[in-house]
Amino acid sequence: MDAVLVKTFQAVVATESFVTAAERIHVTQSTVSQRIQKLEQILGQRLFDRSKSGVNLTPSGAKFEPYARAFTQLVDEAVYQTSLPEEYTGYLSLGCEESLWPELSASWLSRLAETLPNTAFRFQVGGRANLSSLLSRGRIDIAVQFMPVVRPGFHVEHIMDDKLVLVSALENHSGTIGEDYIYADWGTEFAMAHSRWFPSLKPSRQVVQLGPAIARYLIDNRKTAFLPYRVADDYIASGELHFVRAGPEFPYPSYAVWTENKPPELMNAALAELRRAARNAPLIKLNK
Repeated sequence: MDAVLVKTFQAVVATESFVTAAERIHVTQSTVSQRIQKLEQILGQRLFDRSKSGVNLTPSGAKFEPYARAFTQLVDEAVYQTSLPEEYTGYLSLGCEESLWPELSASWLSRLAETLPNTAFRFQVGGRANLSSLLSRGRIDIAVQFMPVVRPGFHVEHIMDDKLVLVSALENHSGTIGEDYIYADWGTEFAMAHSRWFPSLKPSRQVVQLGPAIARYLIDNRKTAFLPYRVADDYIASGELHFVRAGPEFPYPSYAVWTENKPPELMNAALAELRRAARNAPLIKLNK
């Protein structure tokens, strides 16, 4: 299948418009239409419904979309690996959740570059579901995640601990959950612990899944929420956020998740450096 056709399809999906997709990939609208028609002929299915309000995927288009993403990733990776200089005899694709990057994964990647000089690396930050999907499709070799989705063929190892702590942009917060509180979605285990600690609490008006970016939202809007300590500590030190002294703390462990798609010696070296980075990560010191 022609990668150009698939990437054109993805551009239309992302923009919901043949016109905007044409602008994004720097071709004419008629070229976009021709490419989509050719792709539909290859698949024998109509992929889009057009209306005055825009373009929507048909049921067949929706089925094809995840395969299009996987195909594009595979082509991009093939181009990357084929173009690598000959001195790079190994290749690892790694990933982590965003809040694990500064204190853990950045150190891990730096060490890997030193200890595996003949190995090339592809590193990305993503959400838990996306990283798990990439692992299951073989697009990532090792991911570092909070509360990973465990599937057949996945190996999982506890790497490091964090805590979810209640913080607020309001100084001297009383500890009472009120209108300033935002429920930050940190996964199923947090949801269960949260409901046990606050059994009579009504659902929050605002439920968000912003990852570390929620810290800036709290500051800008004078709100209160649970954050991983390793995300909150710099904002606490700067005085932009404050611990809610009466607030509970919930465990938030992180895990290495990997598959056996690469040579054992390469994977073992990468995992050893990840464990080293976790041991050397700054300790959690709560001064509430």
